[in-house]
Amino acid sequence: MQLTCPSCAATYDVPDGAIGANGRKVRCRACGTSWFEPPHAPAAPVAPLTPPPISQPEAVAPVPEPADEPVFPPRRRRRALPWILLLLAVLAVGLGVTAAILAFGPGPVATRLGLKEDRVPLGIAITKQPDWRMIAGGSQLFAVSGRIWNPTSDSQPVPDIRAELKDAHGKTVYAWTIARPTPRLGPGASATFDGAAVDVPASSTNVSVSFAGTDAP
Repeated sequence: MQLTCPSCAATYDVPDGAIGANGRKVRCRACGTSWFEPPHAPAAPVAPLTPPPISQPEAVAPVPEPADEPVFPPRRRRRALPWILLLLAVLAVGLGVTAAILAFGPGPVATRLGLKEDRVPLGIAITKQPDWRMIAGGSQLFAVSGRIWNPTSDSQPVPDIRAELKDAHGKTVYAWTIARPTPRLGPGASATFDGAAVDVPASSTNVSVSFAGTDAP
């Protein structure tokens, strides 16, 4: 039995019993067209009178159309997987930051993430005119005195103090560390400090103080 695709005219040789007495739905493998093929009456055998036809391109036998073909999702939907993973990562980071804020407070968390400077909530100032004096051996001593205070309502740790000597252009020419006068300051409390350095550069014109490890206020 020979079948012909009504769309692309591809022909197929199939067994006589492939269509059946009630006909069936078939699909062309060349172009994908589906159609209903009615039953064919059996033909009487006829002896071949002519040579075999010229060979044509090999055609693939049609496959009966399944009653319910599985439906697969379009491939483009698979591209959503990276975005889903990215969204999950962002949610995980957000939950981590929220947990850190609840545990440590917004200030320390922002500092650890590099979102703001870690400034000491204490005040510091020089309270006396810096003193230059000669000491035994001919060396020159530079002394500085000042005060630190706690303007907050909580007890605060006190870091060491950094003193810097600068030239007329504001460039630091000498620096040293002054030991903290007390480990902590209570709310509203204050403390004085004194520091000195020997043989500082002669180009020094002014002095500034700040807490060690932070920017000057």
